[in-house]
Amino acid sequence: MNKKFNTIQVDEIIAHVLRLFGAGVKVACECACMAADAGLIRTDREVIALGGNGGGADTAVVLLPGNTHRFFDTRVREIICKPRNWDRAQ
Repeated sequence: MNKKFNTIQVDEIIAHVLRLFGAGVKVACECACMAADAGLIRTDREVIALGGNGGGADTAVVLLPGNTHRFFDTRVREIICKPRNWDRAQ
């Protein structure tokens, strides 16, 4: 869509906003949604999700996951850890 119509889609906007907190936060949210979609975790219980930026896991968040089709039901409860200068670590 982006290349063909020179427009940005909603999922890209969501990804860019989550990256404001660090790439690991975005990845952790995505992983939790995928795990919920696969039925591996429940959506009514908090989980700890990990994420990173290609060099391994460097971020941990506590969240209440939502399925991908109900992404906005996801609630990030706590950022346990993330790199302070994540943008410089890339």
